[in-house]
Amino acid sequence: MKLLQDIIKKNLLKTKDCSRIFHGRGRLVPGFEHLVIDFFSPTVLITLYKETSDEADIVARLVTFLNDIPDIIIDNFLLQKRYLSRPELQVIQGSIPNTPVALERGSQFNLKFGDSQNIGFFLDMNPGRELLERISQNKNVLNLFAYTCSLSVAALKGGADKVINVDMSKAALALGDSNHLLNGMDLKKVKFLSYDIMKSWNNIYKLGPYDIVVIDPPTNQGDSFKVERDYYKIIKRLIDMTSDQATVLACLNSPYLTAQFLIDLFLEHAPEFKFQEIIYSAFSEMETNPEEGLKIVVFQKLIKS
Repeated sequence: MKLLQDIIKKNLLKTKDCSRIFHGRGRLVPGFEHLVIDFFSPTVLITLYKETSDEADIVARLVTFLNDIPDIIIDNFLLQKRYLSRPELQVIQGSIPNTPVALERGSQFNLKFGDSQNIGFFLDMNPGRELLERISQNKNVLNLFAYTCSLSVAALKGGADKVINVDMSKAALALGDSNHLLNGMDLKKVKFLSYDIMKSWNNIYKLGPYDIVVIDPPTNQGDSFKVERDYYKIIKRLIDMTSDQATVLACLNSPYLTAQFLIDLFLEHAPEFKFQEIIYSAFSEMETNPEEGLKIVVFQKLIKS
């Protein structure tokens, strides 16, 4: 428990932004592989992925420990049990905030604390948002599988001329719209398109060509999209929808597929795009094998002769 507490305290004091302060799923601390702790000031969200006999005692000790850390204000402790068939959110201390937000490098993102599996914001994508802030000046950006559009906010913050967000979920895009309003973004520069991507290429093409394309699919979206079956179909279309020297952020979040899976797909289906770098999850230092978490593989289009 002492090692666990030391890690939590160190990570909590690193930044005033939202952050993952313990990532047990990275398997660096034996016995706590089922435990994840996130901090969204002033709320701590504890997530359990497996039921254990000492669950109540561990949670109680964590709450006591975190409350005793000087200069850190925590009003709410929430507990989510992901091992249940229907995720359950419990209030351990305080309450569920009415309008919770995640703060990251000055940007704010709405959160959905409740009984749904996801809260509307992925901490592991922090490096991707940071990259977009750096490279989006005067760019036309396509954000595929946009979810709640945090990457769109980052691109516009970085000076993008236009961002096209595409996702099947109208509810997710509605939250994405509110994220732009929350950050005072110019909505004339952004579109939210509720499309089945694989069936909507003509509409997507019309708004190009794109200088940056972000591909961040779920590993499995039912019949609509499966990474191993369908990812290459998007890659094959990139040459016709992008400008010269376009950048592609190809993302993959599967513990079973490595970044090499994407590199090989590009070599086969879009050799015009040169591999640049792999950017790993914000939690990569907390993981025994970063390849099991989020991978952002960056490609650059070769200049046409």
